[in-house]
Formats: sequence, C-alpha cells, structure tokens
Amino acid sequence: MLKTTRGFWKLFFLSIITLGFYSFYFIYKLAQEANLVDEQGKPVGGLLAYLLLSMVTCGIYAYYWNYRVTEKLADVVRSAGQTPRLTGGGWLLWTIFGSLLFGIGPLVALVKEIHLWNDANKVYNQRHAAYPAPQA
Repeated sequence: MLKTTRGFWKLFFLSIITLGFYSFYFIYKLAQEANLVDEQGKPVGGLLAYLLLSMVTCGIYAYYWNYRVTEKLADVVRSAGQTPRLTGGGWLLWTIFGSLLFGIGPLVALVKEIHLWNDANKVYNQRHAAYPAPQA
C-alpha cells in the first residue's frame, strides 16, 4: 500500500531540520511513486536526473519535471473517473504567475501537488486492493 497521508508541513519542517536533505528524499519518492502508479506513461527521471539536468539547464528542467510528474498523477486520477486537483498546466500557472502574488503561488502549487500525489496513490491502492497478491 502506498502512503496517502503526505502533507506540506511535514515536508516543510523536515526540510528545515535536515538542512534541505529531506526535500531530496521527497523528490526521489515522488518520482518513484509517480512512475509506479502511472503504469502506461513514459517514466520520469529520478532524483539524479532531476539534480543534474536542473543544474545543466539552470533550473528549467525542474519546471519540466514537475509539470510531467503532475500530469502523470493527474492522468491516474482521471483514469478513475475523478477530476484531479491540479494538472501540469495548473502547476505551471501557480508556480510562474503565482510568484507575483506575494510569492505564495509556488507554495500553493506544492500543496496541491502533494494532495494530488495522495489522490493518485489512493487510486492505485484501490485498484490493487481488488487483486491482492497471492500468499505463499
């Protein structure tokens, strides 16, 4: 079962306490689970790709990566007949244009992305609960 109770405040405080290292773990888990729940889509790169390509492209790849991850999660939620809380385009709008709203737009995008991640994991858990693994 995938975790469905992730929240912004845990990410915020653990990132502060660990001097930012928890945010790397967050990106790692997000990529891993996004690739797991969206079995049909093209996989997104993991933490190493995120870090290296973001450095090479001066941060532009981070926007592209988050757009793709958000779209993958939104596709999973759509496949269950639900409306996703956020799409890749919505993430870009909140992040880029929301920066003009006293800088809170990227935080709103992150909170919505975390909730979308939880929603996609719930869909995945419901699908796989219907077909439990055989026990030896």
